Amino acid sequence: MMKKVLKAFAAGTITLSVMICSSVYGQSEAFVKIPDFEGPIPITETSHPFTVGGTDLAANGYVLEEYYVSGTSNVYDWGEDGSAEKPQVRTADAPYTTRIVVRKPQNTGSFSGNVWVELNNPSRGWDVEVQWPVVQEEVMSSRDIWVAMTAKPNVIAALKRVDEERYGKLSMDNPLPPEEQTAGLLPGEEGYDENLSKLYENGLVWDMFSQVGALMRDNNGPLAGYDVKYVFGTGESQTGFYLNTYAANFAEDAMLEEGKTVYDGFISASGAGKVIAINQALEPLGPDDPRSRLPQKHVPFMRIDSQGDIFRLGSYEWRREDCDDEDAGYRIYEIAGAPHGPSYIMGYQPLETDILKTGNLPSQVPYQYGGMEEKANHFYRQYMEKAMYYNFKEWVINGTLPPKAEPIEVTEDGTAFVYDEHGNVKGGVRSPALDVPTATYRELATEMEGQPYAWSFGSQEDFSTSKLQELYGVIEPQQTYVKMVEESADKLTEEGFLLPEDAAAISVQAQYTPIP
Repeated sequence: MMKKVLKAFAAGTITLSVMICSSVYGQSEAFVKIPDFEGPIPITETSHPFTVGGTDLAANGYVLEEYYVSGTSNVYDWGEDGSAEKPQVRTADAPYTTRIVVRKPQNTGSFSGNVWVELNNPSRGWDVEVQWPVVQEEVMSSRDIWVAMTAKPNVIAALKRVDEERYGKLSMDNPLPPEEQTAGLLPGEEGYDENLSKLYENGLVWDMFSQVGALMRDNNGPLAGYDVKYVFGTGESQTGFYLNTYAANFAEDAMLEEGKTVYDGFISASGAGKVIAINQALEPLGPDDPRSRLPQKHVPFMRIDSQGDIFRLGSYEWRREDCDDEDAGYRIYEIAGAPHGPSYIMGYQPLETDILKTGNLPSQVPYQYGGMEEKANHFYRQYMEKAMYYNFKEWVINGTLPPKAEPIEVTEDGTAFVYDEHGNVKGGVRSPALDVPTATYRELATEMEGQPYAWSFGSQEDFSTSKLQELYGVIEPQQTYVKMVEESADKLTEEGFLLPEDAAAISVQAQYTPIP
């Protein structure tokens, strides 16, 4: 395969190459294999991509395509005694086939030059594209390309149950025979779980991610005809952990031939700063291990955590300071009032019939709110994140530093939040929802049996009529409320935490919010 790639490069049929430095491989520098791809995979009446709906792509001048991506990936560890400073190759050249879903402008001339690669979240047992629904409006208005990548083998097993003919060739098989593996079980054994199966290897993802990013830059790849200038990586929750791990240990060694890294920057959403194990037989590193931190020199990195991540996911333990260094730029944002899972994404999911075929769900309707509280947290996290994504591109492309924000306030012992008189947290990235409140926004919900993810959507308690009158008056309370919301939104727009169109949307929403 390597000879094939080098021969193609010399012949000019591959115009892009990637290098992984010797600090990772423990060997001489070598070109990373540009993966093969197949597609677009036909969409028919009986076969379609497993992907989120809810967006009229055609009305926005976008098209959706799905591709298979195949190559080989190394499995890494920390050396024989586990003390190596950089990942070492444990098993070389394990074959894989994953898939990507590409959303791109139909008109190549309108393309911005920016490509986002999202690692799909696998926590529910099926591919969840979380960041696309949250920031889709900003992505499409900017004319960026969005690529969703299947990143974990448990969801490959689920995809095969959905459509064996379409997804039968996908694979992240474990290159070691079962008797040589020290973790996981086989099907039929008591306690078997596809999350940690001897059939698969989660640790194939690191080279896969590098290779998919490089493929997006390839003039002969799925984006042929699009002038790609920047490639960014993103992920949410569990794949936020993946992204943190990749940025800490792999990203700076995955180099393009001209001396640039494959990825120009990263946004980790609700990743809490945490890392995961680099292969499935290992334990993840802790926050005090230097291998869990970004290297001294790294591409810009933005971390977006919610109030729901601070204690539930351990974000507080992984806090670090912002950095303006052009060779080690870092921003951390903690969105006050926001739950871990934005309720906004409930309207952007795959077909329910497809989700149920995955076989990894409770009996309830997918994404149904299942907390004991009356109402899920409806905080509009998407508005804040859209501004952060916009600011991130300005940072990488034009060198415009993004704004800084205070962390969410916690008690001196770091065990609880500090609240205002309305029960909302102090500090963090602010919003009119908290500064001109009509509700108390809680980061958690009390789970009911069979609803293991209810906590992630938080809960909300709307203010009573008497409290609204106390806050905004009895005479013209609506006008008072709307004016205060507009002032708050304008201030946040000036500070860079809201885009003008979203500030306007919040103001319109305020006009239709009954006060009292």
